[in-house]
Amino acid sequence: MGICTIERMKKTLILILVALSVSPLHGAQVRPTPIHQVEIRDRAFYVNGKPFFPLMAWLQDARNFPTLRECAMNATAGYSPGSSGTKHVAEYLELVQQAGLYGVMPFDPRLKDQPALLSYIHDDEPDLLHQESDAVVEPGPHQRVNPSTPLWRLLDGDVNSWSVLDPLDGASLTVRLPQPVTVEGLGVAVTVSKGLAMPAEVAFETGGRQLLKVRLAAERGVQKFNLPEPATFRELTLRVLSVMPGEQVWGSLGELEGYDRQGKNVFLSPPRKVPRALPEVTLRQYRLVKAGDPSRPLFMTLTGNFHPLFKEYTEEQRAWYPQYVQAADVVGYDIYPIYGYNKPEWLYLSHEATDQLVRLAAPRPVYAWIETSKGSQWTGELAGQKDVRPEHIRAEVWMSICRGATAIGYFTHVWKPQYAQFGVPEENRRALRQINEQITRLTPAILGRPADRAVSIQSAEAVKLDLMARQSSDGLYLFAVNYDERARESLARIQVAGLAAGAVVSVVDEGRTLPAQDGGFSDRFAPLAVHIYRLP
Repeated sequence: MGICTIERMKKTLILILVALSVSPLHGAQVRPTPIHQVEIRDRAFYVNGKPFFPLMAWLQDARNFPTLRECAMNATAGYSPGSSGTKHVAEYLELVQQAGLYGVMPFDPRLKDQPALLSYIHDDEPDLLHQESDAVVEPGPHQRVNPSTPLWRLLDGDVNSWSVLDPLDGASLTVRLPQPVTVEGLGVAVTVSKGLAMPAEVAFETGGRQLLKVRLAAERGVQKFNLPEPATFRELTLRVLSVMPGEQVWGSLGELEGYDRQGKNVFLSPPRKVPRALPEVTLRQYRLVKAGDPSRPLFMTLTGNFHPLFKEYTEEQRAWYPQYVQAADVVGYDIYPIYGYNKPEWLYLSHEATDQLVRLAAPRPVYAWIETSKGSQWTGELAGQKDVRPEHIRAEVWMSICRGATAIGYFTHVWKPQYAQFGVPEENRRALRQINEQITRLTPAILGRPADRAVSIQSAEAVKLDLMARQSSDGLYLFAVNYDERARESLARIQVAGLAAGAVVSVVDEGRTLPAQDGGFSDRFAPLAVHIYRLP
């Protein structure tokens, strides 16, 4: 073999290794066991007749699949059109399968009978409330509309909610009212912010004639102006004639008001809060999916608004939740105490919300989405965000399982310091692997039948402890967690009917045993501690 040939082979080998190192499938395991059947029995999953505990990540590019496997996850949920360069969800599911994972995918007829399809999933959070308005405010020509600051906010009655005018210089907008109004004055609230351009002079027009031209001050609050004479109209156009320049070419207004003889704002059109999809819409979608493929269950992720801590829903709207769960075979929720609210003292919500949803959704399985890091877009600057630690993740997972969750999902997206779909710090990745490997290994016990004898746990210090007892082929398993939001430790007394004095209790994966006294044993729980016991 010549030197040139050897050198070409070396270069080829290097190119192959480089390609593998950047390939989304680098590090992938063999394809998972093809799924022929998915069943739900006693709120648990059985794949091909064997107990299965889904451990999912949300909405991942294929480049992250090896990382999911490294964290001992077995599935990925959700799909964004075009993700990983795919033309449709069936192509994406093929990448999922090649990576050794299962898919929890939005419904597509092309997915039917695909061996990596674990289940379907509804569009995310159909119960998430957003504001809608009947107000009609139309942008002028050449205006770029920012969908996150809709123009109807100008009539919502809140000067702190603003609408972008981009560009501000020469901007115009037209208010179209449902019926004629007679006004004697007009008001405008400008947005005053460092570096932001502000309108200096504006004109109000209707029917092709100018009603008023005024100069605006660079001050907060509504600036009110009287008309020379009352005017009746259904349409009003505001034009920006000149601006106070800023670092940005765009500016914003906080409110636009029109006052009748009594001083009432007749432009006011308060928005209403409505969900992304009403229960009847999700139910129609459920029926369509089941008609298209009854062989796979359908997941639905709800917000945490069914929990009474959150006041987003009125009592009338809260009554929708029993209707929502009718539109799914498996129901989950997402509450992120630290990532979403910067409140470690709310960790107990994983316990309470799972318990409530299990009751609400029965006999359906329930899953919980778990936070994995800080870096949220909702809780201020990164420096002020509290860390999500391994002990937080582990406690939230087992709080959920002890209250009946039979699947777990992980939310791994971060926005700060920059956006990443999988922004989990290394320490937490190691924790995820340990947690998920343990759950996978203990799945037959976790999903086993309830204990056939009385079991209870009590704290010597009135600390909140929970325990789930399951019978398995190799003994009685007790899964226990300290879910006290006060981060207090406790000595726990665990009572087990019929447990003989001197029996040996194994503490799973901790390398220790405990001696049993007559009818029970004791162990100490640090804050957020999780212990798993096996009794012969």
